[in-house]
Amino acid sequence: MLWLVRDYWPSLAAFGVFGLCHSIGAREPFKNALARWTGPFFVAHFWRLLYCLISILWYYQFIGTLHWGLHPDNDVWLIRYPDGLWQTINAIHLGSIALLYAAFLQSDYLEFMGLKQAWRGALACLGRAEPSSSLKQFGTRCLEVHGVYGWVRHPMLAGGLLFLMTNGPSLNNLAILPMYGLYMVIGSHYEERRLIQIFGQDYLNYRHQVGSFLPRLWSGRPIQARN
Repeated sequence: MLWLVRDYWPSLAAFGVFGLCHSIGAREPFKNALARWTGPFFVAHFWRLLYCLISILWYYQFIGTLHWGLHPDNDVWLIRYPDGLWQTINAIHLGSIALLYAAFLQSDYLEFMGLKQAWRGALACLGRAEPSSSLKQFGTRCLEVHGVYGWVRHPMLAGGLLFLMTNGPSLNNLAILPMYGLYMVIGSHYEERRLIQIFGQDYLNYRHQVGSFLPRLWSGRPIQARN
């Protein structure tokens, strides 16, 4: 692992800052503190959109430039797959995109990106809707346990890892895997602590039945949402 730190320390540091800020920014204590500074209205309506925009720009522009931009020679594939294996890996790669897409849609992508909240805030500013001071944002209103969330608890993180693992055996792609894997484990740990605080025993029951990143095939069938 010394080569990873030696050659990729800028992107490793940037990824560490990304993971730390990304996890803290989604948690209620940070949002409550931000509300005391900016006001509950801003946090309830506009923070999620700003949070997503900062995350996207940081990952694709800053980390991407430091990781891939500084090492263009490391984009060459280290091995060449046989045709049959390449077709299988390509199918898995497309499956990872389908998993990400399904989880994104199931999570209500407009709310996931903060667009719904921002739209309601804009209407409230124009006097066309009642403003909300609730700080509970995306993922706090109900526990999602059906669809792809009935198979794994973190389908977006699992889909992202599968995407990177099947994205071609270049040194740049291999170097990003441990960074993403570490973020996935740490980020999901703190996210689950947050969800347990919100949903209590319901989430503990869900966690007992559904695996974090891999389906528990021995559990029989995916968990069903309660009415």
